Amino acid sequence: MLVKDVMNLNPYLLHEEDTILYASKFMKEERIRNLPVVDKENKLIGLLTLREIIETIYKNPDKILVKDSMIKIVETVDPDMPLKNAINVMIENKYGALPVIRKDKTLVGMITEQYLLKTLYKLETTQKI
Repeated sequence: MLVKDVMNLNPYLLHEEDTILYASKFMKEERIRNLPVVDKENKLIGLLTLREIIETIYKNPDKILVKDSMIKIVETVDPDMPLKNAINVMIENKYGALPVIRKDKTLVGMITEQYLLKTLYKLETTQKI
């Protein structure tokens, strides 16, 4: 199984000029903890997680931009990477999600704990006992 077999093809995303307040409200409404940050060409430029929002919470969140809080050096995976390798990266680094990008850094999806659980559930419910 490959990363592209279980990734979210239409991940929610942010732009670097979005505010932390907007991002945190969006994450709460959608019940998500990780959002990729892309530029105008949909190229991955960062990742905002709940942890970064918490770290900036005591500042003025309606004035802080995503670009000021996002992780700028982001570990990513290729859609054709074996899924077990991506899972290993997530486990070793305690990541809840990984952006999936093409060689030109265009974001094509996200692999998350939630999508992995959904895949595992599908596999378990379709196997004959």
